Amino acid sequence: MKTRQSRNDEKLEKLKSAFYDYIGENHIDNICAEIEEFNEEINRIKVPVTLDKRVYQYIDGISGKKYRKKPWINLNRTYSRVAVILLVLFSSLMALSIGVDAFKYTIQNFFVSDYDQYSSVRIRDDNRAKNVEIEWESYYYPAYLPDGFYIESVNELLNIREIKFKNNGNDYIYFTQAPNDVDISLDTEGGEKKEVIINNRKAIFTAKDGKNILVWNNEEYTFHLTSNLDEKKMKYIAESLEKK
Repeated sequence: MKTRQSRNDEKLEKLKSAFYDYIGENHIDNICAEIEEFNEEINRIKVPVTLDKRVYQYIDGISGKKYRKKPWINLNRTYSRVAVILLVLFSSLMALSIGVDAFKYTIQNFFVSDYDQYSSVRIRDDNRAKNVEIEWESYYYPAYLPDGFYIESVNELLNIREIKFKNNGNDYIYFTQAPNDVDISLDTEGGEKKEVIINNRKAIFTAKDGKNILVWNNEEYTFHLTSNLDEKKMKYIAESLEKK
């Protein structure tokens, strides 16, 4: 026979259970109400048709890997080893081309692209980047340039034409030509200036802050050479001008 206390305890437990059920139901109702508030926004979301296709392809790919996994692992290892061997081989050749003065090797750019299943190696000769074409008509161009120089860029603005030369070191030559009636400002202030002769004409040579500027003209054009080369080489370049 249940005592009065035990009956009270049972009633209290039932009351608690009913209270918790009531709280849970209201909480669920609140969640459902919040979801309904976002229904319109959810319906506006467009799912790409191709998504199903991609998912199916992924599933098929996972299934197929069960049968292809081992061969692909071996093939991946083979490609990786080949890529490492090629890297060592070409790095050695590049180091040899830099260190041995008795042979003149063409330094080549080395491009390596890593992919998931293999490594791709492509070699490009630097000379391809040096073939900048000049499309001007009736212009002057130096017939002499020191070994190793190539055209980096050409520019034209208001009848002023500039050709930039450089080599694989830190040497540069900026050659500018403009009609005699066009004024060009050059930063020669504070430099050491002297008069020199270019093709029997007076010219001005200025040395300032590690760069040299040579200015001269003919019947048509005024010419400027700016370079870190010495005076002798710059005079050779200036005296070799030919009209194209």
